Amino acid sequence: MKTLYPLTTLNKKEIHELFECIKPAEHIFAKGEEIMRLDEKNNMAGMIVSGKAYLATTTFSGVRTIADHYDPGSFFGKGFSFSTDLDPYIIRAASLCRVYIIEYDKLMHCCEKRCEKHARLIDSLIMSTMHRAQLHIEVLSRRTIRDKLLTFFRQLSKEKDSRTFELPFSLSDLADYISVDRSAMMRELKKLNDEKLIVSHARKVSILKDIVI
Repeated sequence: MKTLYPLTTLNKKEIHELFECIKPAEHIFAKGEEIMRLDEKNNMAGMIVSGKAYLATTTFSGVRTIADHYDPGSFFGKGFSFSTDLDPYIIRAASLCRVYIIEYDKLMHCCEKRCEKHARLIDSLIMSTMHRAQLHIEVLSRRTIRDKLLTFFRQLSKEKDSRTFELPFSLSDLADYISVDRSAMMRELKKLNDEKLIVSHARKVSILKDIVI
């Protein structure tokens, strides 16, 4: 299976050895629980070991926006997640999550052994973080709800190397991720199903025809 967000070029043995060197703290978070709050005082990063999580902010008017979503192998926190000085960004568990929490400075600066694995991890994390941001910008830059949905579906299809895939979060969260009204998005999803361009049920989506945007 392909992935848009490769963790590293390291194999499992090398990853295990690397984390033995970094010594992250392991935590378990229940669905909906706050994993990390991003602010200027935060000097921590994390990695999803199992489960799913998302990065969101809520404005003073109560409008929520999801800025990113995280699957196993995804890094988040300082240096890896979007944040501003205007509204707080919070990483929450979208399901039961097992997470490694690591000091950012310890993660990003070479360990005492100055091992090659650590340097390769840093290079991969920088590339992965930039790529994640580019993918979300690509979705948000589309002018219509239809094109936002289809662009995101194409990304997921490529990631899973399959025309059938599961959305990384609920439909309500999807609306917040592509920054549109949920009711309007549901109407557009119905149109896409009626046109037999896709078939969707809850979080499962299948692309039936080649998508041209």
